[in-house]
Amino acid sequence: MNRSANFDARPQLAATISPLISANECADTREALAWASSVGYRGVQLSATEPGLRPRDLSNSARRDLAATLGRLELTCSGIDFFIPPAHFSDPVHVSRAFEAVEATLEFAATLGRAPVTVALGANEQCEIRHAIAAAASRLGVGVHLPVVSLDDAAAIELPFAASLDCATVLGAGGKPEELVARLGARLGSVRLVDLWRSGLRGAILEPRESRLDALALRVALEIAGFTASPLVDARQWSNPRRGLEQVLQRWNALIPA
Repeated sequence: MNRSANFDARPQLAATISPLISANECADTREALAWASSVGYRGVQLSATEPGLRPRDLSNSARRDLAATLGRLELTCSGIDFFIPPAHFSDPVHVSRAFEAVEATLEFAATLGRAPVTVALGANEQCEIRHAIAAAASRLGVGVHLPVVSLDDAAAIELPFAASLDCATVLGAGGKPEELVARLGARLGSVRLVDLWRSGLRGAILEPRESRLDALALRVALEIAGFTASPLVDARQWSNPRRGLEQVLQRWNALIPA
């Protein structure tokens, strides 16, 4: 590939790769990474709950090998998802193990260019666990992204935390992602580029007769807000992740001429 450091024609987008594996469209992580690179994604989002990527299962050499594979494929790690039931962060039976798993994921993220970790703590998380996660993240220099649906959700967000906006979830709650982007400002850490179709399914943006997301307004809002991270094309729960990820690349790139 040998793309110049000063010129990269690829759209500034990252892709979730776990849906490719769970849908049997790629055999494993290595194949999914190679596919994402070959079709033109700049970054990939990993899942710390995916078999083969769980931090406790990865030796130091395996982590170095993953980092080398990303570099060889000219991919960045846009972030790492750690999604478990939010109740585990307040349940005395699960909270210690949940924190240990988050801390391990933060350490894993630190080895991949300090990629941010997205975790859903829930509305009623205990202060102790939130403070402990913040302390671990600050020590490692890793950001933590918390899913938000409204501006109220982001009221208490401050470093090392930032807001993660899932467009389909915001649409489902009756909101407009582009308006929330504008109001979050510097508190916005990541944006999941996914539509909520009129059929009620999550899917690719700009799908004929299905799309509800104003993708152009969203892209303009991100540019005005000075958002510099790669929007994440989140193909979880899509019926055909590979095809959808290819479509979003084309559609997003065509919204505003270079």
